[in-house]
Amino acid sequence: MAASYWDSHCSRNLVSKEQLENSHAEDRLLGLTREHIQQLNAFFCTSIAELAKQLKLRQRVAATAMVYFRRTYLCNNYCRMDPRLVYVASLYLACKAEESLVQAKHLVGHAKSYRKWPYDVKDLLDMEMVLLEDLDFNLIVFSPYRDLVTYLADSGVETPCAQRAWGALNDSYRSDVNLLYPPHVVALGCLCLAAGSCGVDLSAWLGKLNVDLGQVAAVVTDLTAMYAQQVAVLTLEECNRLIELVGTRWDSSAAGSGERRHQRVNVV
Repeated sequence: MAASYWDSHCSRNLVSKEQLENSHAEDRLLGLTREHIQQLNAFFCTSIAELAKQLKLRQRVAATAMVYFRRTYLCNNYCRMDPRLVYVASLYLACKAEESLVQAKHLVGHAKSYRKWPYDVKDLLDMEMVLLEDLDFNLIVFSPYRDLVTYLADSGVETPCAQRAWGALNDSYRSDVNLLYPPHVVALGCLCLAAGSCGVDLSAWLGKLNVDLGQVAAVVTDLTAMYAQQVAVLTLEECNRLIELVGTRWDSSAAGSGERRHQRVNVV
């Protein structure tokens, strides 16, 4: 890995599983279970990917937006910030960070047509400022895509296995692995998961790498668990019901960038 990753990202943005377990404390007090929170995280990350595809944005832009969304809710709760506004603002901010600029009014127009989005340009721009503060203005996200390209070439796996690895990497943003592990470990975990499903033995090749294989195995385990949990994917109606369960505090005034006042609305 390049030194720039370790200098500017690793120590600041990777979190522990304990930190993840302690997030959304207020939401859980208001009735959301950990399973609900995992499902909502996956739902909004999928929404980011779908909206980015509608806008014909690169996958890397969507991936960066998903990381912003997940990092924002490490220190915030759904009951304080409506995720239906945050996911669009995360994509808007990622467009700027990844130099794929989209006008705010253009994004709002697509968001409204995509899911009858009830906010306006001012709401989007206000939330952009909130996200910048909550992310501590640290917008650099190192993605695993370049590492996966390197590993695919070096391992010599055939096309079907490579395609599965790419699919696993795109899906990984709906899990916690990109918050927990360095990009090269995530990329290698996705390749190992794909190899296992294709019956490809990479053990000899893996033995030559200077990588923490325990972390790689943990990525495989987490991704396998994610796929098992996606049997019950949230519908839009179920998402709205869960968000409205905890959304009673959006119209209250509170100090702090993560507790700004937002109008309570329904998405249909």
